[in-house]
Order: sequence, then structure tokens, then C-alpha cells
Amino acid sequence: MRKYVITTESGSDLSKEIIERYNIQVIPMHVTMGDQTYPDGSFEVQKVFDFYEETGTLPKTSGSTPHDNTEVFKKIFTQYPDANIIHIAYSAVTTVSFNAANIAAQDFENVYLVDSKHVSAGAAAIVKATAQFIEDNPNKSPEEIIAFVEEIREHTHMVFLPKTLVYLRAGGRVSNLAFHGANILKISPTIILENGYLISGRKYRGSFDLSLKKMINDFFESYNIDPDTVIVVGAPDVDDNHKEVVYNLLKGNGVKEARWLIAGAVISSHGGPGAIGIAGIEKNNNKK
Repeated sequence: MRKYVITTESGSDLSKEIIERYNIQVIPMHVTMGDQTYPDGSFEVQKVFDFYEETGTLPKTSGSTPHDNTEVFKKIFTQYPDANIIHIAYSAVTTVSFNAANIAAQDFENVYLVDSKHVSAGAAAIVKATAQFIEDNPNKSPEEIIAFVEEIREHTHMVFLPKTLVYLRAGGRVSNLAFHGANILKISPTIILENGYLISGRKYRGSFDLSLKKMINDFFESYNIDPDTVIVVGAPDVDDNHKEVVYNLLKGNGVKEARWLIAGAVISSHGGPGAIGIAGIEKNNNKK
């Protein structure tokens, strides 16, 4: 029986529960605030928001380095010399992380890389589904596992709703004109993943509560999502009543057990405090 170990970047925002359940190894991305650069996950995400409030400057996020990947690969092969590493990368078009992993992999055998084409909860849904696929099919070849990822990533969907557009404007993803227009008209734009890119999705008019309800209902109406694959991600400062709204809507759409992830510094620097996202994989496409 082959031994497989999945690696991925910290920007996948995996929960401790998922990491421990499937022995997933996480490679840190990085966040720079002022003249200090920190490994993602080594500090409370609130620090990102505090830094912006104090300086008016968004922290800069960057991918993992070849050295980061090398250290994790070494650790795995020291513990499991005969292992096969399946590296499920954070969206390659948004960061250098995939290239860094590819550079590091040249020094090892049995490291297989695949681009998830997703970030945060979307990437987490793919990683979890792949880990379960391997557990259910331990004799599959690395090539078959990579093919599984390449299949389900095309049927994985994620959308998130920022509570404020301040961070998207500061990061250049929303113009000043659009920012002021949205505030005046009470328009809340969603952000979706398309071919690995974060782009503007549907726009809702009304309060954040109303927009949140519309976003989740539209998500399930637009895609034939397998309820067992649904993952929700929330930035720090998500109100308890918003969590309750989400849980009730998920139950109404057949989700028996909602997995709530805490958004890390990488995605939170774009979405800002209070942002909520949802991801899932379409039915009949995540199992073989």
C-alpha cells in the first residue's frame, strides 16, 4: 500500500480538525507589515486589520518560497522515506507559491504537484475531498490522484461577500468611483474564483444581512452542490447573528454539518473584517 502525504499552502485556510484528521502538512505563505515579514499563521489575523487602521496601508501578502517547500518536503521524507507527496497548490495565477513548490520538488523524488485553481475555502474543499479520496482508494497511483484533483477543481465553486469594500479598494480591486457608488446605493459585490482568478461576481442591493442570504441561496440555486462538501469561511469579527443566518440557510439547503473555517491573513487582507465565503463541489463530480 502506498503512503501518501498531502501538502498545501497556509492560504487554503484549513481547520486544525481537517489538518489533523488527514495528516496534511501546511507550507506557510507570508505577510509583510511595514518592514517586518511574518509566516502566515504565526500571528492573529486581527493584526492585519489593526495594521491597516493604524497606517492606512494594507499588509502585503506573498507566496511560499522554495526554501519553505524544501523544509516541509524534507520533514515528510525523514518521517516517511517511501512516501509520495501530493502537493495541492493555492491558485497558481495569484501567487508564486506553485512555482516555488515546483523548484523545490526538483530536489526530490515522488513529489507530485497540481494547481487547485482555488484559494481559501475553495482550496480547502479540494484538499479535503482529495484526502478522503486517497483514504478510500489507497492503491490509486499518484497520476490517478492528480487526475482526480484536476477533475473536481473544475466543479468546485467559491464565493465570498465582503462586509466592507475598504480593503478591496485599498488593494486596487475596487475603484474609488465604484466604492463610493456602492456605499451610496448600498450595493454589495461578491468575489468569485474563475480560472484561478479572484473576480467580481454578482452584486446585491440592500443590507449585508440581506445580501448574505441572497448570496447563499444563489450559490445553491446556481450549482448542484454536494452538501457534504460545503465549507464556510469567515474573517475575524463575523457577528454571531450572521453565523446563525448562514447555518440556518445551509440547513435549508440540505447541509447537515457545516464546516466553519477561520479566514487567514492572506484572504482577510483582501476581504476585510466580517467577510463570509462559501465553497462546495458539485454532485457526481467529486467521487470516482
